[in-house]
Amino acid sequence: MKVEIIIDKSLDDTLVKIYTPSYSKDIESIQKSLENLNKNVLVGFKDGEVYILDYKDIVRFTTNDKKIYIETLDNRFMTRLRLYQIEERVDNKYFLKISRYEIINIEYVKRLDLSFKGTIAIEFKNGEVSYVSRRYLKEFKKILGF
Repeated sequence: MKVEIIIDKSLDDTLVKIYTPSYSKDIESIQKSLENLNKNVLVGFKDGEVYILDYKDIVRFTTNDKKIYIETLDNRFMTRLRLYQIEERVDNKYFLKISRYEIINIEYVKRLDLSFKGTIAIEFKNGEVSYVSRRYLKEFKKILGF
């Protein structure tokens, strides 16, 4: 593989072109990596200040009164993104939508309580509890393998 970088001051934004004899999994992987390059961090707001948050530190995204909140182990931030925009940005290997109002990071799940009829209670490492809605229950079980 050859890489060539050309500096062109007439461009407003970075442009990446890939020339290849055929489309492959490697090319697809490179494309996805490039597309997600600026999506590894998220801006959160708290007490009039702006914070840069890394996805790996986020426990969950929740909605309340038409506002979207980002929860970490020890803080809660607001974001201007909509939940569907967050869902498009996050890595679906780690983040799962469990209701119309919540996306969770499975890395921060402490335990699951299956004693509730028709749903699953989720306890997070920060002590918070949430519930998988019936609409998302089948997909949740499938992804976790039970």
